[in-house]
Amino acid sequence: MTVQLRTLALFVAILFCSTAAIAQGTKPAPPRTAKPPAKSAPATKKPEPAPAVVAPPAPPPPEDVHFKSTYTNGDQVTESVTYVRGQRERYVLGDTVLLKQHDQNRVVQISRTSNTYLITAEGAAPMAPPAAAAPGIINVGISIVDLGDRKQAFGSEARHVRSVIDRQPQAGACDTSRIRIETDGWYIEMPKAMAGSTDKSSGGRAGCTDEIKTTETGDAKLLGFPISYTTTFTDPDAKDVKPIVTSMEVNEFEIVTLDAALFEIPVDLKQAANSRELSKAISDANEVKLATDATAAAAPAKKPGVLRVGVPEVTNKTTQTVDTRALRSRLVAELEDQKFDVVPMAAADSATLDARAKELGVDYLLLAEISDLKASKPGGLTKIMKNTAKEGTDKDITEAKLNVQLVPPGGKPRLTKSSSGKDGGIGLKTGLGLARFAGTLYLRMYLGGGYSSIGAMSNMQMMKLGGMGNPALYELQSGLGATRYGGTGVDRTAGAAMFVMQQAMAAASDGGSQGGPSFDAALTDAIQDASKEVVDSLKKSAVKK
Repeated sequence: MTVQLRTLALFVAILFCSTAAIAQGTKPAPPRTAKPPAKSAPATKKPEPAPAVVAPPAPPPPEDVHFKSTYTNGDQVTESVTYVRGQRERYVLGDTVLLKQHDQNRVVQISRTSNTYLITAEGAAPMAPPAAAAPGIINVGISIVDLGDRKQAFGSEARHVRSVIDRQPQAGACDTSRIRIETDGWYIEMPKAMAGSTDKSSGGRAGCTDEIKTTETGDAKLLGFPISYTTTFTDPDAKDVKPIVTSMEVNEFEIVTLDAALFEIPVDLKQAANSRELSKAISDANEVKLATDATAAAAPAKKPGVLRVGVPEVTNKTTQTVDTRALRSRLVAELEDQKFDVVPMAAADSATLDARAKELGVDYLLLAEISDLKASKPGGLTKIMKNTAKEGTDKDITEAKLNVQLVPPGGKPRLTKSSSGKDGGIGLKTGLGLARFAGTLYLRMYLGGGYSSIGAMSNMQMMKLGGMGNPALYELQSGLGATRYGGTGVDRTAGAAMFVMQQAMAAASDGGSQGGPSFDAALTDAIQDASKEVVDSLKKSAVKK
């Protein structure tokens, strides 16, 4: 074999061995396969639109009414707060809170001092009316004039209006009182909460059924809600009596949403069965206040040049039951009527009274003592005369004896006086004399107690109610067309004060002697007699000082 052939064979053998070795040590790569396509993410759903947020319904606009008023009567200034919500009203009159719950046809009178309340049916007469007399006719002229002035007040336009009420009883009328009432006032539109609702009260005297004939000029809608007024009361039959001028001004007024609890009876109060029980609770609570040392700090500042007289509770040395606190208040009224500075005092022994008088800056103590009370049936000539006069003969003839002393604290008496009073005979004073005295103590206590002065009470002065405005105007309007006019122009706060006054008078007329003869008229007679000499003595003392 040639060299070329051997070389070629050797190359092929080497190549064959190398290929076999490679085949044994290395596995062939697997065939390449295509990767499956990546799974695509599922398409996301579009989010559902969020439900529309439904806004809660807007609360209704407030409709309740809250306002504060100031009443001025001479030097007497009093304040009140009034709330009206739907069928309910709340009046804060000094110590008294009056709730008129029209939805329950009742009135709730609350004494905060005594924590006692009384419920009265709405529209019920506080005193039993006397037998109705034969009806007569009363002519009433009402004039309303727009003075044309306007101003902004409490976010509303106020109008200036003058009104005149002229009341003229005709011959044969049961209620013979004549009166002229002139009011110069500013009025805004009646708030919705107060529009169209009126109290279930009536004007005129209880027991009278006179026909009211009204003549009207002007537009009653001009009146609306009074925010201020000045009223002049004139009695045409009292030529020597100055007209009474009172004024009212609303200091705060707002339309709000009030808490319903304001118009409910607070818990933990005691309920009185009648007006006499309520008055007794008020009187007892205030008597406790008068007997404490704190009363000296509460007494008003002494007026320069004016004598201050302390009047303790009247002492009763008899076995008869009489209201000695009411008698004290009658003495207070007599002295206040003469412009003396008077402070009531609790009953106490001489040493305590002297010490308390010095604390109070008292110049004189007026000590009064009932020494005798007698009652007898009319007989003989008196009975015949009473029958002739068509007066009842079953009414007791009563007599009272009262001893008074005017004493400087720790000193000797300046005046000692014994006076007598009688009721039941012919030509003597009869009756309790509510127009002047009855209710004096209770009005004082109802409206705040303590040393607040309410002045003496003549027929005209009873309208003051310690500066609480014009309850007589309210009563007269309510009987002349408040329902017809929707209550426009009526001062409801004054109406609430009128209700309190009537309740006080009812309590006074029922608060004297119980289960026996009434000595009120005889004691009134004795007090008036004694007061004349007391006043004369005090005036002489003032001149000397």
